Amino acid sequence: MRKLIGTILGCLLSLTLLAQSDFGYNDYDGMGDPNQEEMAQDSTEREIAPFHRIAWRWAHDGVYREFVPIDTSMDGIHNANVIFKQSVANTYLGNFPSPYVSAIYVLRPEGVDFTPLDRVRAYIFRPEDALEYNMTAPYTQLAYYNGGAKGKSENWLDVWHIQNIRPFWSAGVRYNLMSADGAYVNQKAKVYNFAFFSSYERERVAVSFFLNQNVGGFNENGGVEDVELFRDTTLNSQLVAMRLQNEPNNNFYNFNLYAMGQYNIGKEKEIYTQLDSTRVDTSVTYPMKATFAVRVEDDEYKFREESVEGEFFPVSYIDSLSNTDRTKMRLYELNTKFIVNEHPKYKYLPGVYAGLTFKYMKDGSRVSADTINNWADRKSTATYLNVGAFNVDTAAMFTFDVWGNLCLLGDYSGDYELGGKITQYFNRERHASVTVDALIANRTPTRFYEYYFGNHQRWENSFDKVHFNQVKGTYRNTRLRTELGVALNNTTNYLYFDEEALPAQYSGNLLVVTAWAKEKFKAGNFYFDETVYYQLSSKTEVLDLPMVAVYSHNYYMNRFFKNALGFQIGVDLFYNTSFYAPAYMPSIMQFYNQRQEKLGNYPKLDLFLVLNIKRADIFAKLEHANEYLGNRNYFSAYTYPLNPMKFKFGVRWNFYD
Repeated sequence: MRKLIGTILGCLLSLTLLAQSDFGYNDYDGMGDPNQEEMAQDSTEREIAPFHRIAWRWAHDGVYREFVPIDTSMDGIHNANVIFKQSVANTYLGNFPSPYVSAIYVLRPEGVDFTPLDRVRAYIFRPEDALEYNMTAPYTQLAYYNGGAKGKSENWLDVWHIQNIRPFWSAGVRYNLMSADGAYVNQKAKVYNFAFFSSYERERVAVSFFLNQNVGGFNENGGVEDVELFRDTTLNSQLVAMRLQNEPNNNFYNFNLYAMGQYNIGKEKEIYTQLDSTRVDTSVTYPMKATFAVRVEDDEYKFREESVEGEFFPVSYIDSLSNTDRTKMRLYELNTKFIVNEHPKYKYLPGVYAGLTFKYMKDGSRVSADTINNWADRKSTATYLNVGAFNVDTAAMFTFDVWGNLCLLGDYSGDYELGGKITQYFNRERHASVTVDALIANRTPTRFYEYYFGNHQRWENSFDKVHFNQVKGTYRNTRLRTELGVALNNTTNYLYFDEEALPAQYSGNLLVVTAWAKEKFKAGNFYFDETVYYQLSSKTEVLDLPMVAVYSHNYYMNRFFKNALGFQIGVDLFYNTSFYAPAYMPSIMQFYNQRQEKLGNYPKLDLFLVLNIKRADIFAKLEHANEYLGNRNYFSAYTYPLNPMKFKFGVRWNFYD
């Protein structure tokens, strides 16, 4: 630990261009925190000199500033698995971290250009995740979580430092390490990322910079060898026979560089933005501006097997003894825009913008079983026209952001996206609102779906473009702590992995209907946060989903000893109805359809205790506490059980100086 902290401090001394991101993994739900006054760490009652952060992101690569509220309460710190911060139900391999896919369709993140990263998206840190900050003092956060006995341990270390070097220049660094030995044999997993990031804004010039790498590796055990034997016995998890014994593994590498510059044009005007009930941001706006952004991404995915296990993999196209499959991608993207800003005096006079994006991609993969001349690169280019109109003035009762892009030239010609977000507030305090999001898109499938040559899977496809339509309506009331929503998703030419773990395309219309409700009840110092999702798929043979998924977060919370000690104790319930949860193919790190058995209909209970002492939050948690209270039918993916009962603890310590 001393060496690690020394290394990080040494890196900080050499910072010249750095940046910031949200420590809460962007899990703010827009409903407000019913406990904010009682549990907020930034409370002026407990800080002699209040520490403040103002966080925002630049929407659409610099078009406008979108302020992001920061949740500073200790509530939720015990929910350390990031995939359950983003979705209440997931299909995964039981371990943290491990490949996963959300079982809530509308909560699945938009796919990235390099498809293998879709299965690890929650664990990696990318430019689009970054926020920018202005803060009154240097800020450091140290978080360490641990769980499980020796040989089965799970660890998470997350270290941040950001500060304003000058009032107009902020900089930061992050090191994040997630690792676990795994409760079952041959299940070790590790993901880490290291990032530098910065923002500079003075007079007419604004610059943002982001540089990082993500690296991960997963040992593959193929799941439980005998599912029925597992259900009928109470063997120690390390004694359960798994389908793969020789520890094949998946590895990925991702590098990102992003830089954006803005130059403001015209006469400046001062504007005031109400951030919350007590804080107002004062800034300067200009009539027009020009932006330029550059993004570089480098990706690699490998599947290694030192000894091929023929019983699990009946077909070997390359080598039946040992092999390494590999695929790569490099991306260069240039983006430029000219923007006419909203008028600060006339609230409903919108801003408009137009620009161009140029993308160059080089995909590399094996093309034959030969030992030489077996590799080929495919190069592709695309030029997009980007346009949009927006009115996001925070004093307005009606706001909107409408945008579109069309590929004019290149290999993705004809691809387009047209999206928008409209919000109507019902009162000046903005407690209640209705938001409508819509998206129409026509997209060329990524290279991974069209071509792959591996030892156990190979395909060459010519898929049609995927046409996607989504409309989503959400009602929020922060005073009542209520959220209600409904979404309709219709996809033509939907892409998926079939029961043979091969890419397939459904040419009909796949309709998914989703409705959800969130309510945060409070009775004295007792809190009941309830979330329910209901969803239907029109073609369950192609996409099966749990009809109902529930997350119930119930706890008692208070402060004692003149507010010096924050105390929270409670129970979490995760539940979803049964469905044909996907199976998992280790050799391509992808989930695929199966019809052998429905999984789910199993409640998982976690007991937790959280303490807050000044700037430190400490938790203890008994995860999967109900393991021995019912049957052992706790499988997440087909043949992959959840981790057995495990004790976890952790600490998150903040320093504001």
